[in-house]
Amino acid sequence: MRARLSLLLRYYLFWVVLFAAARLLFLLYYHSRTAALGPSLAFGAVLHGLRMDLSVAGYLSVIPALLLAASAWSSPVSVRRIIGIYSGIAVAVVSLLTVVDLGIFDAWGSRLDATPLQFIRTPHEMLISSESAPLIPLALILVTFALFATVLFRLVVGWAVRNDSAVARGSRAPARRLGVFAAMLLATALLVIPIRGGLQWTPLNQSSVYFSSHEFANLAALNVAWNFVRSLTYGRDAPESNPYTEVSATEAASVVDSLLAIGDAPPPPLLGISRPNVIILIWESLTAKVVGRLGGVSGVTPSLDSLSREGILFDSLYASGDRSAQGLVAILSGFPTLPHVQIMNTPDKAAALPALGRSFDGAGYTTSFYYGGELAFANIKAYLINARFERIIGEDAFASRDRNSKWGAHDHVVLERLLADVPRLPRPFFTTIFTLSSHEPFEIPMAPRFPGDDIEKKFLSAHAYTDRSVGQFIRAAEREPWWDSTLVVIVGDHGHPLPRVHPGDGEQASARYHIPMLWLGGALTVRDTVVHRIGSQTDIAPTLLDQLGLASDDYHWGRDLLASGERGESFASFSYLDGFGFVDQRGRLVYDALGGRVTQRAGAAGPPEVRAGLSWLRGAYQSYLEK
Repeated sequence: MRARLSLLLRYYLFWVVLFAAARLLFLLYYHSRTAALGPSLAFGAVLHGLRMDLSVAGYLSVIPALLLAASAWSSPVSVRRIIGIYSGIAVAVVSLLTVVDLGIFDAWGSRLDATPLQFIRTPHEMLISSESAPLIPLALILVTFALFATVLFRLVVGWAVRNDSAVARGSRAPARRLGVFAAMLLATALLVIPIRGGLQWTPLNQSSVYFSSHEFANLAALNVAWNFVRSLTYGRDAPESNPYTEVSATEAASVVDSLLAIGDAPPPPLLGISRPNVIILIWESLTAKVVGRLGGVSGVTPSLDSLSREGILFDSLYASGDRSAQGLVAILSGFPTLPHVQIMNTPDKAAALPALGRSFDGAGYTTSFYYGGELAFANIKAYLINARFERIIGEDAFASRDRNSKWGAHDHVVLERLLADVPRLPRPFFTTIFTLSSHEPFEIPMAPRFPGDDIEKKFLSAHAYTDRSVGQFIRAAEREPWWDSTLVVIVGDHGHPLPRVHPGDGEQASARYHIPMLWLGGALTVRDTVVHRIGSQTDIAPTLLDQLGLASDDYHWGRDLLASGERGESFASFSYLDGFGFVDQRGRLVYDALGGRVTQRAGAAGPPEVRAGLSWLRGAYQSYLEK
């Protein structure tokens, strides 16, 4: 048994060393960029990338581990042969991925993913795409790297595979053979730990190895084999071509242009100073159904209801999607949610989006982001770094005693941390804070306001807790010197199926996506105002930037909700897994894109809304494909 475990460990370490060598090869090949990083960041890329190397080594070790378990009964010759053939194929594939990655990085600016596979169907285009790569030097590197891998395998693993005690049948006693088999199965199961990147809640993703504001350092930390396979598995549901072609491209462009048309009249100025500090508070799962001022369940958000009379309440805003990652992108980048697409999980495309962090940074603001949970969740960290948030606070910044069992630090703890940090932030500052306590499992550090074990009562109590935390934060902030020069925007990241209210026929989906937005702060010159215009999270960025006199042209998928001279319609569109919803002044409808039919309808919504929604989807999806 000891010999088998030793062989498995050696096999695992072989892959770890080989992947470290591949990363060093990448840094050496792009030596000028590596030199620009400096020794510290270059070493950081190797160190942080090790976590991803350990994961891929775990994946590649699973089959040999199972073969070693089966060797308690099977022929040693067969086990040796299968491990040898399997390893040879794996080395060849890894070597090829490593070298192809070297060839495409300079032109693409991103690590190898599954994109080149689309050229298999068009070999002519594949040849054209490869013309700029130094094919002969890369071929030599491929041969050299494969030979190095072969020699390394023989040195580290080869002799152990040939060791009879490592692969020979066990004792003839069935109990002993069963013990060997069980032990090796346990060893195989333990590979799950490095495969998922540790014991944390969120499995390994690109954000897990992103560590720097320098893009090349983060990209160098990626394991190319992991990145390639991840893009294969994650992208299998996302079509490579635009699936929403019921409306022609010309017609779709015309409809979208009419929806987003703007007039000449500027929005009314609502701020007393030109460059206020800005805090965007993104509230997890904040649905209008829990806000009394918007007709929601009474008593859940008394603080928000009270505060809504001290600022500007947008009462007809809709979430773009139904996931946090989608809401963050819609709010901070103004990009719509698309069915079957999580753009934040594709860092290359996400990096091509406009971002409020980048807009404020360019205007001289200090930027920061506060979240009590794991920054690796849904690739948030990678997105934030690319969006140029200078200071990013995550779960690791908070003591374990201040966290719940699943997501991270309680909301009041994170809000108190922000309150303590603000006096030290250079002015003006742009800060985003993302809450989490109103996410399942709804664990809160106070007695529930709505007692009961059912999920709906827990949901309501969790929002009541966050409401109390937000209210305490605002009241404390009002006593601070910086309050008079600050604008606070409170908005939900998405709606929620809970609480299970019963709106009018045809309005179930629109009720789920309906969210509040509230503007507060001493920088506001307007109080107790309600904006009734229908809008989406994608409208937040242009509305905010226009008030500050900052450029908003990059946020193509939104409009200024305060501009009285807008010529476009008052509307909102939201997406779900297989279709979209569309809301305008005529009514609301939900459209099943797979079945090609309207599934919910309210008011006078009909063919014009279907046409508008299909045009919006086609245009947005085409924009996504071109990122």
